[in-house]
Amino acid sequence: MIGFFGGSFDPVHFGHLKNATALKRELNLSELYLMPCAEPVHKDQLSFSNEQRLEMLQLAVQEFDQLSIDLREIKRGSASYTIDSLIEIKAQYPTTPICLIVGMDSFINLHTWKDWEDFHLYAHLVVIARPDYQVENNLKQTFVLSRQATDLQKNTSGLLYFSNTELLEVSSSEIRGILFNAPLRGKITAQQNLFGLLPNSIIHYIQHL
Repeated sequence: MIGFFGGSFDPVHFGHLKNATALKRELNLSELYLMPCAEPVHKDQLSFSNEQRLEMLQLAVQEFDQLSIDLREIKRGSASYTIDSLIEIKAQYPTTPICLIVGMDSFINLHTWKDWEDFHLYAHLVVIARPDYQVENNLKQTFVLSRQATDLQKNTSGLLYFSNTELLEVSSSEIRGILFNAPLRGKITAQQNLFGLLPNSIIHYIQHL
């Protein structure tokens, strides 16, 4: 079973990396790919270029070597629609169970995504859940709720699973605020404020842009 965790990764941080690593263990995935988008459809303009985001992801997976990078959306070079990627992935792995991993915010707003009703044809949906979240019914008509991660291995697509992994909440917007909205603090103070949010290699990279 293979997982794909999409996002802008603007920049990639511990919330992405540690949650993804824990999910790979929980779901017993053979591979988990971080899949950066080229042009996010549901978010504001990116703060870092495609090249910079990829370089930071490459630094990140050197430390978190259980994770890999999938470049299909970056290479597509246009607005990133998840349905297009799922169709490609399913064609590439027709008999392998595929997990599309999303955060809670994305799950709540999934009804705004292009052709979201067809996602169940191509993948399971795995949600990085908050502890206090109550399962809603808004996706029951397309996905079948499963309480057991092992069920995902037995089917190639169509299940909805809320992770048991303890959520590490880190905000990319918080990180960008430290970097771009407080220039008078200086590089040293900004680096101190970023400690614990990003791998040191990425802090160093950003400080030397």
